[in-house]
Amino acid sequence: MNGKEVVERALSLGEAVHGSEKEKAILKLIEESLDREVKRVPVRTKVWEVKEFHVRVNGREVEASLLPYTQGYAEGVAGKDVVLLDMPSHPFEVKPLYEGLMNREGVKAALIYDSGKLRRIAVSVGKPSAFVRERVREGDKVDVEADAYLKDAESYNLEVTVQEGESYIVLGAHVDHWLSGYHDNLFSVEILLDLLDQLKRPNLKRGLKVVFFSSEEGPRCCTGSFQHPKEDTHVMISLDALFPSRVVFSATPDLWRYSELFSLKRVEMTTPFSDHFAFVTEGHPGVVLYNDDLIPYYHSDADLPNETDEAFKREMTASLLRFVKALESVSRVELDESFFRFAESRGVKLKERRGALVPYGLVTKFRGER
Repeated sequence: MNGKEVVERALSLGEAVHGSEKEKAILKLIEESLDREVKRVPVRTKVWEVKEFHVRVNGREVEASLLPYTQGYAEGVAGKDVVLLDMPSHPFEVKPLYEGLMNREGVKAALIYDSGKLRRIAVSVGKPSAFVRERVREGDKVDVEADAYLKDAESYNLEVTVQEGESYIVLGAHVDHWLSGYHDNLFSVEILLDLLDQLKRPNLKRGLKVVFFSSEEGPRCCTGSFQHPKEDTHVMISLDALFPSRVVFSATPDLWRYSELFSLKRVEMTTPFSDHFAFVTEGHPGVVLYNDDLIPYYHSDADLPNETDEAFKREMTASLLRFVKALESVSRVELDESFFRFAESRGVKLKERRGALVPYGLVTKFRGER
């Protein structure tokens, strides 16, 4: 199977929750498609299981998607003890909005409407809440039933060593996904599989690995990558939530110079919300390539292939090959010196990279930076 065929089969499996049997089925599809030696790296994770879920409005069941990781039973009146919401402008606003509502006295549940789309936006364990396909009216009688829970699970990352070396350029993408999950993140999986096809004999000056990660989604981001070995990393490149036809180059500042290799939306300090950040916290240069033009479809059942994907995939594959070639000739000492100089320009003098960057909203800043 080629990359496209693997992803088509993965799409047909439906939602692949972190740590689930469907996640492992996708990893197995990838493994079986490769004519290379593949290493399984065990991952201890959580799986979210929904045993039963219903939203009923005036006694009629309506199509809905439960917010992870809410649970329980609630019965009430829409606009009173069942709060009605429209989808906010950014998905990351849902969690604080939900938590604020659940702290209000008398609130039993929340229903969110987003122009007919269903979404999975993870929030805290709490009162049952959901996205609904159709708008619910104030005064409607509502009941929400959600028998759902998190439990311990075992999964694994797949690691492919393309070329041996003393240190490695690592390319990675997660395979778990909410709902349809094409651009987040099966599209990235397809790009890496195509890249592997083109790297039969890479003849690089450094080692190269490709990793397919378990459990990027979940109650804790990036469980699979945090448990992956990192000590021999030169640079880590994560592909996550790519969408035609440009990228956000979200990276440690020593890598910003390479942003010119891509069709660019913007350059930013690295976000903590992808698999590269597990490597960054350990002191390695890292970048995630993503595109927040995906926001209207993010974690929704409308995240499906479109007619511009194929051309963008070819462009991304070519850009990644140029990026890898550029990185093989830059030393780690040079990258570290660039990183430390940038920190000094922000008023921070560093002794080491490990733990130097900390989350700051949607991006990061230097520890101690004002």
